[in-house]
Amino acid sequence: MLVIQFIIGAVLGSFLFASYFRLSTGGNLFRPSRSHCDSCLVTIDWFDLIPIFSYLMLRGRCRQCGQTIPKAALASELFFASLLLYWRPTLISTLYLLAGSLLFFMAVSDARFLTFPVSFDYGLMLCAITGYVLFNRHYLMVFVIVLLWLGLQLFEPHFAWIGSGDLDVFLSLLVLLGLIPFAWLLLLSSLLALITSQIVKQRRLPFIPFVAAAYLIVLLFI
Repeated sequence: MLVIQFIIGAVLGSFLFASYFRLSTGGNLFRPSRSHCDSCLVTIDWFDLIPIFSYLMLRGRCRQCGQTIPKAALASELFFASLLLYWRPTLISTLYLLAGSLLFFMAVSDARFLTFPVSFDYGLMLCAITGYVLFNRHYLMVFVIVLLWLGLQLFEPHFAWIGSGDLDVFLSLLVLLGLIPFAWLLLLSSLLALITSQIVKQRRLPFIPFVAAAYLIVLLFI
């Protein structure tokens, strides 16, 4: 069953990233109907569309023109394949899946532009509040956190070490995961960011990609 979930997740990740990439670059979801290379416009054969496997076999390049395929395409297939390993046919598990999906595409946008659409942020908060209200009875905590979130929207504090959008994400994940899993997520994401900054010798990095990676680790192992 886990193998089937992994395969379905990889296919889902491939489809979602292709759809996201088309929309974010001003394309159309339905025209052309088949996948094509954005550089040479050649229609991609089915055997070059096998998630994960095709990317590795092609070494991340178009078979026809050699144009580089975005690494985020492979990351999406691996992320969703792993995320679906966690999924069970329950409402709370589905909310975690939706939150992880939003978090991944926020990470893609953050990696490219150092920002992400506010609609994704609202969607993440909606998942968090829905999960908390349905499966917890301590409504006072979520009420306080929602007030804090509204305060961030009104005053938009500016910190040198973290973006205001990142704070929104942290509040949402605190509500969704609970204190202990969130503490692990914060620790892991900070550790991953610190290690990466030392490797690439870059002081300023987009943080949401590390949060998305830590979110996946927390769901699967903690």
